[in-house]
Amino acid sequence: MKLPKNILDKAVKSGQEFGWKRDDFVDVIDSALSENLAIIGGQVQFKLPDGTCELYWKSYDSNDRLPGENWTDYCLRTHHECYEKFKRIDSNDILIKEGIDSFDFLREKNTNGVDLNVFLIFIIYFKDS
Repeated sequence: MKLPKNILDKAVKSGQEFGWKRDDFVDVIDSALSENLAIIGGQVQFKLPDGTCELYWKSYDSNDRLPGENWTDYCLRTHHECYEKFKRIDSNDILIKEGIDSFDFLREKNTNGVDLNVFLIFIIYFKDS
């Protein structure tokens, strides 16, 4: 992956995917733009050592590359689209509540005192030219 080491060091690997905490999201997509990577988008995920739950309906996907769109413009546009959609993603507290309401696994963890905020990540997908 072409992202800088300081950005990759903050990543949480989830299978073949990479996610970051909310506070790192803008730095990650800004770094992607600097590295000439397009941002396909991603989803909200809870990545625990013993299981993963994805709020796939909470996404911040960009639109496909347009016919004739040059690579630089595509990267800029996808950065903007992803960022604008990410800004509308619910707060961590609301996402955690939705996760608990949607997954028995997370409900049980929460009941047992697990801080789900620790395991809340934002998966991001990139595309290289």
